Amino acid sequence: MKPGVTTKLLDGRNIGFPVVRIRIVANNKFLAANPAAKRWFELVTIPVEDVNSENFLIHQGEESNEAIRGHAEKWVKDNQAQFDVWIEEAKKAAG
Repeated sequence: MKPGVTTKLLDGRNIGFPVVRIRIVANNKFLAANPAAKRWFELVTIPVEDVNSENFLIHQGEESNEAIRGHAEKWVKDNQAQFDVWIEEAKKAAG
């Protein structure tokens, strides 16, 4: 393991491997032209458990575009209150 890499979570638990961080990548010109999207990208956080669940569904064969869209729509519905907060905050950035 690289020096300085920790296997501890923020709550102090040591999980024995480094946490993978998934980030949104976007073109700078797009971000400059779309401040609402930029702000939304900054706000969105999806728990690693949910990412793992999605990866498992894909591994189990639910890998079509339609299936993945369905998973995403279900995730939004299950997390609607937080999603709505992100959308409202992002709209403010658009001015």
